[in-house]
Amino acid sequence: MRPRTSISLFSGSSATIEIMLHFFSTSTRKNAAPGTRSCFPCLYPVLLACFIVPGLSYADRVTLDDGRILDGTIALLPGISIDPQAEDGAGSTVVMCDNGLTRTFISKKRVVGAAEEAAGQSLEEIKIFQRVPDSGRSLSSVGSILSTTPFDEFGRRIITLSTPGGRLDLVQGITTITPEWIAAEGLITEHPLRLDMRIATSSVPRETLSRIIERQLDGSDLDERLQFVRLLIQGTRYKEAKLELQGVIQDFPSLKSLQKQQTNISNLAADQLLQEIILRQKSGQDRLVLNLLENFSVEDATGELLQAVKELRDGYRGQLQRAATMVQQIQTLAAELPDTRDRTIAGAVVEEISAELTFESLKRLSVFERVGSDDQLPPEQALSLALTGWLGGENASQINLKLALSTAKVRNLVRQYLVSKDPEERLDIRQRLDAEEAFDAKTVAAVASHMVRPAAPSGGRDDGFFELEVRLPFHTTENKAVARYLVQLPPEYDARRRYPTIVSLHGAGTTPLQQIEWWAGASTDDGTREGQGGRHGAIVIAPAWGEKTQLDYRYSAEEHSVVLAVLRDASRQFSIDSDRVFLSGHSMGGDAAWDIGLSHPDLWAGVIIVSGKAGRYVNHYHQNARTLPFYIVSGALDHTTFSANEMDLDRYLKKGFDLTYVEYR
Repeated sequence: MRPRTSISLFSGSSATIEIMLHFFSTSTRKNAAPGTRSCFPCLYPVLLACFIVPGLSYADRVTLDDGRILDGTIALLPGISIDPQAEDGAGSTVVMCDNGLTRTFISKKRVVGAAEEAAGQSLEEIKIFQRVPDSGRSLSSVGSILSTTPFDEFGRRIITLSTPGGRLDLVQGITTITPEWIAAEGLITEHPLRLDMRIATSSVPRETLSRIIERQLDGSDLDERLQFVRLLIQGTRYKEAKLELQGVIQDFPSLKSLQKQQTNISNLAADQLLQEIILRQKSGQDRLVLNLLENFSVEDATGELLQAVKELRDGYRGQLQRAATMVQQIQTLAAELPDTRDRTIAGAVVEEISAELTFESLKRLSVFERVGSDDQLPPEQALSLALTGWLGGENASQINLKLALSTAKVRNLVRQYLVSKDPEERLDIRQRLDAEEAFDAKTVAAVASHMVRPAAPSGGRDDGFFELEVRLPFHTTENKAVARYLVQLPPEYDARRRYPTIVSLHGAGTTPLQQIEWWAGASTDDGTREGQGGRHGAIVIAPAWGEKTQLDYRYSAEEHSVVLAVLRDASRQFSIDSDRVFLSGHSMGGDAAWDIGLSHPDLWAGVIIVSGKAGRYVNHYHQNARTLPFYIVSGALDHTTFSANEMDLDRYLKKGFDLTYVEYR
């Protein structure tokens, strides 16, 4: 297995994945909903100023054409491999943003705004004393992380790396802690190595980080204690900041005037929770949202925030009441139909509405609610609005009951046709469809896009985890007739909602389950996963696409076919939004994602590559990347991968393609 992943990239890092999902949300082919502002845009800097903080820092800021904002030190480069300190920016086509943790490269053509702005209070830095060598051998190139031990209370650990010279055990120590990143350096040992590595602060467990910092700080030094509070606030760890400030006030009674700041910190924590509620709402997790709103603490919350919570909560309560009222009205209308056969057909749809109506599908009845629920129309026309709205969406609502009942039959026949594998049975269904008055392309398209997938999945667990197989149109070199794949559904999965989806390809020596856990998190004791994929409401699919002993991507038609067969099969069973399917891969899987993504650009909303290489044929169809967004992650010391990708990265950036290249330091 060739070394690939840079030591600067932590597998499973919540920060890394969340940054990728920011790209994921801005690269959708659908228009994004307008953002919701924080209730306290000005409170954060004011709060920090109360703790006697150093002066403001300034940073460059660039705004991209997809709405993303990059903050940090900006440099203009002629190419991606140019040293920013060695060039004057003349003829530059590439923009680099260095934020201390990563260097992000994008095309200058994608920048729509740039300015030097006050970045607020400068980031706090807590220095941790470690025995770092002043001289010694430096690592010039590093591959994958083979294993790590947890950081101890002194901020030290052992990390095992794959290097060009073989396996290497390195003792690391944390030397600097900031709200956003941590510096870990090689320590003095019998054979010391110099290595400065950056890690996202959120990648270190909070309990571990607190033990390290508390051991470093002098509890009797007020400045150091307040510095810790500021670091926690800047790192958005508001609950911990409040507890630490409470301890400061207890130990220094003369600072009781800071008690008001505890209220301000509580406001920030409450606002943070509100933003999380809004994210979960956009992800379709309405039961969780409603529970959080009903139990939202009013302690120390401002009127503005409580009003925002009240509006959201009242909105949900109103929807529940509207849903109950409409279901009752529709049931009454269907029961009053004079014809027994019509009553049976309509009753089946009404029973479905009653059992499956959700916050997401409630909008299908919007035309009925607006026009047909208050006796403005004759009963049959009102019922028709409800039935056709439910079957084909609000835009398909119409008042002809005969057509509405025929639409119900068309929907049922379409489901039967899609499930059937018998040619004669399919022919019979097709003839029955021709006899239906509502059978036309427009109606079929409407009902197909609003019905539950006909091939219902089997064998899943309550946590939405599935182990599935799909028959392949060929036999692989191992004579394999089926491909295995895993699926993790997001919390509160609703078969009538369309979900963004990540198809994640494993690397050599890793498994599909590891890809599920990387995106969706490991399964907890109660069977749930708390990763970023579920938080953002994404379906994660992980095919077993390579052979068991495979070490490299082979650029074969068989490998392409496995991935595409898995996507087709999953799309038949799960509610996948075909406009928001992202292809991702790690190491060898990144090689595959790059090649398969460019080979089938119409299938993907974007490609996310972690330490993947552009090999063989990739450079021959680079033009397909013109309309296919790429987010590529690598490490500063992964020189082998960078050398393989340099030409393609430069080409994409200089041509203005939608590429975000992120290099972890």
